[in-house]
Amino acid sequence: MECMHTSGWLTNSANFPQFRMELAKIPWKRSFALQKSCVLAVGLSINLIFIANRLCNFAQQFCLRFVKMSLSPKNSDASMNKEANDGDVERAKNSKATDAMETDDRPATINTKDIHYDADSEMNESGAEDAAAKREPTTDEDVSTVIAPANRSTSDPISKQNCKWNLRVIISNLYMQTEQRLPSARVPKCLHNTSQCVSKHRCAMLPDAPDIGIAQELRNNLYSQHYETYLDMLETMALQSVYPDEAVFDRLLDMIMILNTKSLTLDELHSRYRNVIRIYYLLVDAFPPCWTALRPYYLNFLGITNATDEKPQKLQLLLDLLDDCLAKCSDSEISRLSPYYEQFVHDFAEEENANMSPEEVFLCHVQDYDWQSGKQWVDEFKKMSAAVQLARLCDALDMLCWVLEREFMAWLDHNRLQQTEPEIFQEDSKPFVLIVFGMTKSTRLTNITRQLLRLYSRAAAKSLYPERLRILERYVSLIMEASNTAELVYANNSLIYPNLGPQTRRLIGEFFKLFKTENPADVSTYIKTIPRLSQCYVRYEFADHFLRLFYCSDAGFEPGKVCEELKAKRWLKYKPRSAIEESDNEQLSREDYLKIMLNALRDYCTWLNLQACWKYIKTKVPVQTRTSSPLATPVGVVTGDVGKIFMLDEMQKEAHTWKQRINSKVILSRPKVNLPVARISVSTMAERYGGDIRQLRYLRRVLLEVKRFEDVTDWLDYVNDFLGEDEPSSETESHKEKRAQLPVIIKT
Repeated sequence: MECMHTSGWLTNSANFPQFRMELAKIPWKRSFALQKSCVLAVGLSINLIFIANRLCNFAQQFCLRFVKMSLSPKNSDASMNKEANDGDVERAKNSKATDAMETDDRPATINTKDIHYDADSEMNESGAEDAAAKREPTTDEDVSTVIAPANRSTSDPISKQNCKWNLRVIISNLYMQTEQRLPSARVPKCLHNTSQCVSKHRCAMLPDAPDIGIAQELRNNLYSQHYETYLDMLETMALQSVYPDEAVFDRLLDMIMILNTKSLTLDELHSRYRNVIRIYYLLVDAFPPCWTALRPYYLNFLGITNATDEKPQKLQLLLDLLDDCLAKCSDSEISRLSPYYEQFVHDFAEEENANMSPEEVFLCHVQDYDWQSGKQWVDEFKKMSAAVQLARLCDALDMLCWVLEREFMAWLDHNRLQQTEPEIFQEDSKPFVLIVFGMTKSTRLTNITRQLLRLYSRAAAKSLYPERLRILERYVSLIMEASNTAELVYANNSLIYPNLGPQTRRLIGEFFKLFKTENPADVSTYIKTIPRLSQCYVRYEFADHFLRLFYCSDAGFEPGKVCEELKAKRWLKYKPRSAIEESDNEQLSREDYLKIMLNALRDYCTWLNLQACWKYIKTKVPVQTRTSSPLATPVGVVTGDVGKIFMLDEMQKEAHTWKQRINSKVILSRPKVNLPVARISVSTMAERYGGDIRQLRYLRRVLLEVKRFEDVTDWLDYVNDFLGEDEPSSETESHKEKRAQLPVIIKT
């Protein structure tokens, strides 16, 4: 007991100063060896006392447990609990490290009432934005911070939380896939690697500039009309990431408009013209408009910063010239692919009336465009025939459109988290398309926008060559998407998407009025134009405005309106195609009415991705946030975690596609992209999706009635393919009754 008392006194840190004082009173000799031996002896004694103390404590606890095991069961648990508590307190006093180790060894206590199932157990990967959203749940959003238990049984019922999460993922994929927002645009390389675009373009400094000598040589080659050398130097600089000149894009566009056969043959002109266009797109890829430091240069190229009435911006100038060109060209020249080259013919009558000197006449016959004068190329351009002018204007419009599309898609990709009205109208980062078309928070139909929509309508009425009409349609698509993006609505910091804003809806209505003005009577033009519009919501809205010219109601287009149209038997008001004369282009046949209505319904469902939502409701297969690259994949390749495997049997099944794929450019080993999950207002969208799917299920019953009077095979094929079997065959009758009430399932 005295040993235990002594050890307890020494192990107490408060007694160490007193122990030192006692040691100091001892008359030690000044021998260094003796002092060292005494210190070692004292240290060893303390360690032995500490070990003896621990052994005594262990023996005491063992005796107490042995004695109390003989107690009654009623008192045993209480005694052992008291003993454990006493032991824990004593161990905490003796050693903190020992207490920490013992605490880690205890099993964690889990309250099973707090465990909820969430779809995060099925989604292996999610973005950082979604993680932030889960940490700050709102009343309008699903709480997805709790992870499902790993040993969850597959027979457990799918929770309401899981349904909300997968609906959110379905809508988020629509929102995050930027390339789908502009279906007719080419996908830029920056969308394949957003982080690389941020580091190399968005946050980078100005690119390298050429040496003074090389820059002077570049200008001399241009002024001397040594175009081949000039283009070769530009290509070399682009490959070396050296920015040639702040006006390089202006020079290339000017060259497109003025190249002729004064000093060239037709073959040389053809080769040089195509080379200029190739170098232009190479430079845009090397120095894209998403490069923030190059933004002023691109604004100068578009003619925005220095636009005046005498010198309008480039797009305005090109649209004015296109307006004149469409009036000059014949219908055959407009409808065919007219060439961009011709043999240059001198107008001697114009030279006689111009009162020019013989020297000036000689220079006009042998000298090309004067690059040092600084004048515009319009005078040289107007000397060409109308057909050649049309071809070159379409190429120039294509070059400008690619810059606007690429910059807007980069803006959408870099601003995924927030695409509200304040962000898109910021002066320092406003997309080029809003600046070029003069859109503001309250204005959409500006003068240049009206002119573009009118020119598209006129070109469609005159049956412009489809590839050239598609260039103008890309401008229309760009305008509509930019306008609708500026109207995205957030409720409780959650996005309501897809959603058609009121200003964009009115803009589509104005577009239809302009189209009707240019094409007042020919129904076939409307029927051909509607499928050429690339965006789904523009197609079904345009088709709805067209059907309102006849017997269709003025209600907004949705599946419920289609059901009412068929239920009211308005299709009977249209004559069959057999009862309409072939020369009559003002009447809409019954078959065309049903076809336009069906295509509009398809476009509506595609825009909302209703089929994916209904598929999940039926199968409960979790929706993945992964999306494959927009680029093509090689034939028969199966990628996985272990590498690539070429499956011969799969290749044999795809034999009919080999020729087409061999001729296409393919990038191998393009990985799948894990898209982040956006914060979607699930409650608002679930109500809309639920109502639309319920109407589609009701539409099938209506079609079965219409089938007795009219051939609606295409309708039934689409609806049956969309809905399939409403419920899986393995479900019970009670479950089927619950599934039939669709809004109850997905409504929050």
